[in-house]
Amino acid sequence: MCGFCGYVNKDDEIQNATLIESMNLKLRKRGPNDYNTYIDKKVALGHCRLSIIDIKNGAQPMIKDFNNNEYVIVYNGELYNTKELKDHLISKGYKFKTTCDTEVILNTYIEYGKNCVEYFNGIFAFAIYTKKNCSLFLARDRLGIKPLFYYYGNNTFIFASEIKAILEHPDVPRILDKYGVMELVGLGPAHSPGKTYFKDIFELKAGFYASFENFSLSINKYWDLETKECFDDEKKAISTIHELVTDSTKKQLISDVGICTMLSGGLDSSILTKIANNNVKNLTTFSINYNNNEKDFKANDYQMTKDSDFVKIMCNALQTNHKEVIVDSTSLFDYLHLSMISRDMPGMADIDSSMYIFCKEIAKDFKVCLSGECSDEIFGGYPWFYKEHLINHDGFPWALSENLRKNILNSDIIDDNELLEYINEARKSTLKHVSFIDGSDDYEKRFKSINYLTVKWFMSTLVERTDRTSMANSLEVRVPFADHRIFEYVYNLPARMKLGINNSNSLVEKYLLRKAFEDELPKEVVYRKKSPFPKTYDPIYLSLVEKRLLDILSNKKLKVHKIINSKFMLELINSHGNSLKENWFGQLMTYPQTLAYIIQISDWLEEYKIEIAI
Repeated sequence: MCGFCGYVNKDDEIQNATLIESMNLKLRKRGPNDYNTYIDKKVALGHCRLSIIDIKNGAQPMIKDFNNNEYVIVYNGELYNTKELKDHLISKGYKFKTTCDTEVILNTYIEYGKNCVEYFNGIFAFAIYTKKNCSLFLARDRLGIKPLFYYYGNNTFIFASEIKAILEHPDVPRILDKYGVMELVGLGPAHSPGKTYFKDIFELKAGFYASFENFSLSINKYWDLETKECFDDEKKAISTIHELVTDSTKKQLISDVGICTMLSGGLDSSILTKIANNNVKNLTTFSINYNNNEKDFKANDYQMTKDSDFVKIMCNALQTNHKEVIVDSTSLFDYLHLSMISRDMPGMADIDSSMYIFCKEIAKDFKVCLSGECSDEIFGGYPWFYKEHLINHDGFPWALSENLRKNILNSDIIDDNELLEYINEARKSTLKHVSFIDGSDDYEKRFKSINYLTVKWFMSTLVERTDRTSMANSLEVRVPFADHRIFEYVYNLPARMKLGINNSNSLVEKYLLRKAFEDELPKEVVYRKKSPFPKTYDPIYLSLVEKRLLDILSNKKLKVHKIINSKFMLELINSHGNSLKENWFGQLMTYPQTLAYIIQISDWLEEYKIEIAI
C-alpha cells in the first residue's frame, strides 16, 4: 500500500517541488520505503511507497512513454488479478519492465481509457496524468476500501490519499459549516458518501471515477450493487460462496513479504485464517485483548462470549504461531488523539485507538495482514438484519440515537427539526438507488434496503478506520471478503436464504457462510454468535474519559462549546451514563465511546485549527 497526492494549477506554472514534497511528507507513514515527486508545468504529483511486490522496481510516480505521449501514475492498493490482466495485455503487444501491479494498471488505462476500471479486481485508488492533453484520470475501487479525497476551488484542483495532505496546500480553507456540524453530530462517526466534515473537501465515492481536463471536473459511477434475479438454490449458493471466498483469499495471499492474519475467533477471521494456513507455511496470527478483560468482561446481547476462548480453539486446531496483543486502558485513552489524526476527523473513539495499537504491534513483524472485515455487511451478520424492531426502523438501524444527538447538539446553532430532517434525507438519498425484483414482498424489500444501506454507510465507516489506523503504522490490511464478485452474488440471493433457523426456532445470522465452511472449522467457531470488535470493560478507562471531558467542559475557550450542549454533557457525566437511553453508534459505541467521541471532536477542532462558520 502507499499514499499519493497531487495538484493542478489553473494559471501559474509550478516553479519548484517544495509544496508537493511537503504534501507528500504528510503521507510518509503510508509509504516509508520510497518517496518521489513529478512536476510538469502546472501539474505536480507525489507518492510514498510501502514496498510489497517487486520491491526493487515498483517506484512511483511511474512514467511510461507510449505513442509519442507520456503517462504518469500514482497508485495506492493491490490488484488481485494482475497475472490475468498482464497476460491479456502482453497478447495485445504491451511490454513490461516490472512485476508490480502499478504497471498493469497504467497499461490497462492506455489500452482501455476510462473503461480500464471494469477490468480490475482489487482495492485501489489511483491518478493517471496524460501529458499531451494535460488531463487527469482518478478512480477508486468498487467498495471504497482505499481512500481518495479532493478539493476543487481557488483555481486549484488538489487530491490525496488522506485529507492531511490536502490541508498542507495553502489554498485550502479549514472550515466546519452548518452541514459539516450536522454530519459530525447527526451522523458521525459515519458521514454521507462523498462528503467529509470539512467544507469543500470531498471523497471520490466508491465505484466512481473522475476526469479532470481543461480545468473541468466530471465524476461518473462505474459500479454499484445492482438488483438482478438469481435462481440458485441453497445448495448451489453455499457451493458458490465457498468457491468465491476461497478464491478471493488465495488471491490476496500474493506478496513478496511475509503475511499474517488477524484472528478474533469469530467466523469471518477464522475462515480466512484456515484458508491462509493451508497456503502459507508457519502462519502467524494476531488477536487483541484488553488488560483485566478476563475479570471485567460483562456478557450482553451483542457480545455474549469472550474472543480469547475461541482464539484458543482456532490456534489449537490450526497450530498457528499466535501472538496476543494486550491493550491497557491508559494506552487506549492516550491513543484517542493519534487515531483521530490518522483519520483527520473524529472517528469511533477507542474502537479506533485499539485498532491503532493493534496494527502498531503487528507492524513490528509484518507489512501485510488479512482481516475478516466486510463479511457481516453482505452476509447479514448484524442485529438489524434479523431483529424485527431494527429491520423495521425508519432510520439508520445502527444509530437509534436521534434524541441523544439532538440533546448533544447546541440547539442555538441548528434547530432539532433541521437536524432530524438532514439525517432522514441522508438515508433516503442513499436508498433511492435500491431497486427490487418484480413481485418482491415487503420483507425482501426491507432486507435489501438495509443490506445496501449497511454497505454504503456502516461498512465504509469500518474500513476507513482500518485503512487509516493500519497505514498510520505502515501496515497493509487486506480484506478478502471485500471482493466485488462476492458482494454481487450474495446481494442478489433471497433474503430468507441468508438467515437460517436453528433448533430453537431462532434466526441464524450469516447462515450461508456458516454452511459453506462448517466442515472446515471447529463447530464451536462455526456456530458462535456474531460478536463485535471487542471493547474494554475496565472502569479505569471510563474514569479517564470522564475526567478528560470534564476538563474540556470547564474550559470555555475551546471551540467545541460552539457546537455541543455543554450542560447536557455535564449532566450525562454526573449520572455516570445512567441517564443514557440509547447507544451512540450501535453496539460499538456506548457511554464511554460517546464521551470519547466528544473528546475527539474537541481535539480535532483545536489540532486542525478549524474555523466554525455557521
